[in-house]
Amino acid sequence: MLSILNRLTILLTGCFIALSCSNPLEKSVIEPLESKEIDRVARKDKSFLATYSVVEDKWNHIHTSEDSSRWKAITYGRLHNYLATIESAQLNSPLVIQLREKWEKLYNSHRVSADTIIKGWKSYLQANSMDSLVAVSYEGIELERFRNSRKEIDTLLKAKISIKPLKQVIDSITVQYAFINLNDTIQPADSSFTPNVIEVKKRINQIHNLKVFPDLDKETKRMLIAKDSSVAFSAVVTNLYCAGKSFSKDSLMKEIPKSVQAYIQAENRIDTLSPVFDQKFYIENIIKELVDKHFMSQSAYIKLNAEDYYKEIDSLVFNFLNYNSLQ
Repeated sequence: MLSILNRLTILLTGCFIALSCSNPLEKSVIEPLESKEIDRVARKDKSFLATYSVVEDKWNHIHTSEDSSRWKAITYGRLHNYLATIESAQLNSPLVIQLREKWEKLYNSHRVSADTIIKGWKSYLQANSMDSLVAVSYEGIELERFRNSRKEIDTLLKAKISIKPLKQVIDSITVQYAFINLNDTIQPADSSFTPNVIEVKKRINQIHNLKVFPDLDKETKRMLIAKDSSVAFSAVVTNLYCAGKSFSKDSLMKEIPKSVQAYIQAENRIDTLSPVFDQKFYIENIIKELVDKHFMSQSAYIKLNAEDYYKEIDSLVFNFLNYNSLQ
């Protein structure tokens, strides 16, 4: 019996160690995390992205085995808890409260400026998007019956598509379109989906109607002929040239400052299966790039003005955050 108990103890201990090692927060900050580990932690606490960016910056100052040995005991969890503690609203020492109030007076207008910048670029994207320049619509079908090579009666289906300039003459356009069977498990987002393509390489200054021959499976074709409402038309303009300018899915985004790009792209991912969006982190990057390059986050401002206080919380982590081997 003792032998069995010993084996169970060893087994359970091994499982505990394995589980501990699998927790990214238990790893030392001198060891980089894999992207899936970062995402795993950030799903539960979005502010971890900011913590990891701090660690990435500190790697620039860790060059020797002595450096690694010095900071090895600091785990991501320990560092993250420290940063969460010094930024906590519950940390209400008189000094910290006073410094928070000073920071608000200094930098509150910066957040307003960042919000204005974001709204401005979003309006720009909306006003200059390809959807604002052209409308592509489905106008119905035409059917032509003929006898195929097997001497059977077959039906040729033509889809009538309309392209309408909304603001100015279009010089050329490429459109991906599809008829989607909403009852089908295969949707356009799937890698197996191949859309139909329309290319018009001539000037369009008014509504341009054309007939196309979509690639359809038998069931979708039958439903389309029957005017079944379960079949939906979908069209995406992938390339557009007008007024001497070329537009594509990414062309407008490239005109936007990098920090705003990052904010909008992260915000757009909120509805995906892996939402990781720390608004504060992205807003501060916008402020640093476009409003005030000397901007300090609230935690950095307080830390700078209350070093002795924060050193008492965790001296090793405090020293790590202030370490610069190049000095």
